[in-house]
Amino acid sequence: MKILLVTESYWPNADGGALFERRLVKGLIGKGHEVSVWAPAKNFRNYIENDDGYSIHREMAVTLPVNKKYKVSLLPAMHTRRIFDQVKPDVIHIHNPALLGRTAMKYANRHKIPVLATNHLMPENVLMNIKGSGWYYKWFYQRFWNYLVKFHNRAQFVTTPTQTALDFLLKHGLKTPSKAVTNGIDTEVFRPAKKDLKIAKKYNLSTKPTILYLGRVDGEKRIDLIIKAMPSVLKKVDSQLVIAGFGNAMDELKNLATKLGVSKNIIFTGFIDEEDKPAIYNLSDLFVISSPAELQSIVTLEAMASSKPIIAVDIAALHELVHDNENGYLFKEDSYLELAENITKILTSPKLMKEFGQESMNIINKSHSTEITFDEYESILEKISS
Repeated sequence: MKILLVTESYWPNADGGALFERRLVKGLIGKGHEVSVWAPAKNFRNYIENDDGYSIHREMAVTLPVNKKYKVSLLPAMHTRRIFDQVKPDVIHIHNPALLGRTAMKYANRHKIPVLATNHLMPENVLMNIKGSGWYYKWFYQRFWNYLVKFHNRAQFVTTPTQTALDFLLKHGLKTPSKAVTNGIDTEVFRPAKKDLKIAKKYNLSTKPTILYLGRVDGEKRIDLIIKAMPSVLKKVDSQLVIAGFGNAMDELKNLATKLGVSKNIIFTGFIDEEDKPAIYNLSDLFVISSPAELQSIVTLEAMASSKPIIAVDIAALHELVHDNENGYLFKEDSYLELAENITKILTSPKLMKEFGQESMNIINKSHSTEITFDEYESILEKISS
């Protein structure tokens, strides 16, 4: 089966969707399928890139104004026929409803090529990174969902990483056949291991009890809540918060830490090399995620596979991974005092830490292995292309 995966964000971008897409490509290739990718270029020219034996057709692109880490393709329609003629796909797998995805969807519909569309987006992913967006939030919010649903209703099948994510689409009018399929996690890469002191030294981590956030450091992630929790935590436990990653909220968060007098207990590592991520999880004692805009959360899957207790905000899909008082705790939106209390409970109880960490692993092994993910996607793609 020849598959063309189309996305506006792909490796080496470090967001969860991009990392998942590359892992899926390699998984489907491992199952004997021929996969190509159509994604934005690093500059305003077209070229083909080889990534470990498969082709990435890079479409000329410009920097996205609202988030300069990303590129967006402005004129994909000029080259659509050339891409499709080169790849000759049996099926299209679209991961983003921006210009590349729209162009691929239009061409595929016209030429009767089946489309699987996977949604990784919700309005918060855009709105919470735009300063001053409050006055038109409600107006944009509903129109964003209308656009997502209209786009996905043009596919032959739709997937999302969680049932919560799928319910959002169904609530707003999705009619296309659909299914929730986990992003999955590679438990050979992310697993419990001894602390790597070389990695600790590389990122200036101490041996104190460690609270970890790993991922994009952008406004939508609400990392400010974790920093606001630290004064209360430090009254009970001499600990450190590790914020591992990079993004447009770095300066704002550093200023907040200084204002609250906790900057000495917070380490901003900056960008984390991909090969260092498993060790970073194993250097921590618990993982915290406070983002209200998660349709699953790759980093939470990685932390769970590494046998970590999880504390997560009780919004969107995080409750599907974090089972309150089983493998961690859920806290109410904006309630950094509740978050602080939960962090303290875990850091002061080795027994609780061990039990929660083991249950995190159990959840991963039962429901979120990459084998499950690759099998599900292969089955769906074969079904709609036959």
